[in-house]
Amino acid sequence: MLIINVNYILSEYISILKQFAPVASAKEKNITLSSANLKLSLWDKFTVYALGSFMFALKVRKVGLCTFHIDKEGFSRKSNVGEKFISWKKVINIHQLSNAYLMELEQGFIPLPLRCFDNIQRINFEAIVAPKLITSTLSHN
Repeated sequence: MLIINVNYILSEYISILKQFAPVASAKEKNITLSSANLKLSLWDKFTVYALGSFMFALKVRKVGLCTFHIDKEGFSRKSNVGEKFISWKKVINIHQLSNAYLMELEQGFIPLPLRCFDNIQRINFEAIVAPKLITSTLSHN
């Protein structure tokens, strides 16, 4: 079992949103988006930063430090709001971004910053989630 402690950082959270926003938007419109088209306009970047900062403040205040227990059955997250187990069957995809793994759930997303993993944990995590892992070519815009 892997144990990962996550204390989210605003700049990291915004970076995750900027990397994934175009993909999420395209999926909502049932469009396949190539990595070459993953550019955000200046207005989009401002919107992501403004809304992302607000969402981040709410999330950090409500959730706080998270401890994830990860195994072949799924993962549990323990935080200020309690503990919840989610099986891998409920995870749609896990996107590997430049600075995080982003677990795409049926309802919502859970980021796991790469800085929270040591090398062995990353190897073990990727082995556990291999069927769901999508290696992204998303760039920082």
